[in-house]
Amino acid sequence: MYKIERLSNGENQMHLLYLDASGDPGWCPPHGRSRTKWYVLAGLSLEEKLWKQADQNVKDVLAKHGLQWLTDFRELRLSTILAGAHPYETLDIARRRALVNDIFTLVVNLKPVLFYSAIDKVKHRTQYGVRAYSPHVWAFQLICPRFHKYLERIDGLGIFVMDPEETKHDAKLKELIKNAREQGIVLTSSFNPYFSNTQLPRIIESVLFVQSQDSPGIQLADFCSHAIWKHYERSMSLRYKQIAGLLDTFSGTVYGSKVWP
Repeated sequence: MYKIERLSNGENQMHLLYLDASGDPGWCPPHGRSRTKWYVLAGLSLEEKLWKQADQNVKDVLAKHGLQWLTDFRELRLSTILAGAHPYETLDIARRRALVNDIFTLVVNLKPVLFYSAIDKVKHRTQYGVRAYSPHVWAFQLICPRFHKYLERIDGLGIFVMDPEETKHDAKLKELIKNAREQGIVLTSSFNPYFSNTQLPRIIESVLFVQSQDSPGIQLADFCSHAIWKHYERSMSLRYKQIAGLLDTFSGTVYGSKVWP
């Protein structure tokens, strides 16, 4: 359970949901060439007042590991660190693991509220055939109402924060975001006419696009999405278990995760 706090003037707290995805959204054979079964979209919800704390904490961890020169946060990605790819090629495996440990500890200590949708692309495409919605689009639509129900429960307001690269190569997701920016989040669109037309009035400003190199929040979401993806794709669950306690939970029921179908 998370303590509900209010601003001193009585206004509702604003919550920023930083979103990042892991896994290939493409279809697996025979419908495509993807070699991965799962696609995961994860979101970390932070109160607006915690943004500066998160930013400073990330900088402190980088300084601890002699990486204070790393100002492009796009390079702060779990898969890049684990692989020892640039700019981490000078760090041995023990130092890279220590860096990853510190970042996951940072996430847990911040106490964000975690949401994710995990899509089994093979089952999704098998069940819905050519009518199956793109994993990009469907993952986002699955997270939207869960975040909104959380905001209703705590009487808060929210904003989705994404890297614009997420929509660059997906026309359907781009259309969904465009509609969201113009109308608010409405869970229907021209390519999905059967979805319920549900306004999410607690989502303010729809989607805020921030370049990932400027947003530690998006990069922390990357660490979580990759950990969740490895849990489903490879049954490697150490990091997933570390962050699972952050999932939105109320009266003993976990609402922050959705596995599809």
